[in-house]
Amino acid sequence: MRTIVLVTGPAGSGKTSLTNAYYSWLRSELGASTATVNLDPAVEILPYNPTIDVRKFVDVKSIMKNEELGPNAALVRAMDILADKLAEITSYLRDLDVEFIVVDTPGQMEVFLFRDTCWKLINSLQRIGRVVALFIIDAGLVRNPLDYAFLHVLSLAVQLRLGVDTVPIINKVDLYINREPVGSLVEDYGFLERVLAESSSLYSDMLREVLRTIYSYSKSIAVPRVSATRMQGLEELHRIILETACACGDLS
Repeated sequence: MRTIVLVTGPAGSGKTSLTNAYYSWLRSELGASTATVNLDPAVEILPYNPTIDVRKFVDVKSIMKNEELGPNAALVRAMDILADKLAEITSYLRDLDVEFIVVDTPGQMEVFLFRDTCWKLINSLQRIGRVVALFIIDAGLVRNPLDYAFLHVLSLAVQLRLGVDTVPIINKVDLYINREPVGSLVEDYGFLERVLAESSSLYSDMLREVLRTIYSYSKSIAVPRVSATRMQGLEELHRIILETACACGDLS
């Protein structure tokens, strides 16, 4: 069965760059047959040529003009329109003779995650392959313990929302050479617990309590550190994706 990789993460984390890097690596290093899907109806330039481009189904500029909506409202409307096209899209993907499908989600994560389109897409994709989600974390944010702790909470929320195994990834490591923390909640919990305990704010106290709960249920999943622009760390990323997809690997 083919593997479908859903690339998610906050705006600016490098979703499109990583989609392009992983797609290129699969083809050049493994010779794997691979398709790409662009689900961002507002993107203007893509570094890859998508097999399926949502912009062929939905035109954000036309929506803004015809329905007199602002950019954000037009994106929301576009995702609702896309929901009616999912059957056509997944039917096309089902007929493709490929081993991997890499799906690039909208730049504004909440536009995708908190619409019914998200659930409908996941249900459709699970009928044609094994789905694994990636949650991309900007390496620059890992340096701030409070931001880093919040990203772990957000990563869990994404996994619960999608209903599929979600692998956190630290991207843009070429810009930040510090390797601490490592990115895994299991390995970094002591560090985060200490820093949050030293901070005297309601926000840090809340994060501390939430992280305690998450930690008690967390898997010891290795967190790939990658650079999409420099094509670094993609072999490790691929290994973890395969192990997660087949649910038979040692992810410690």
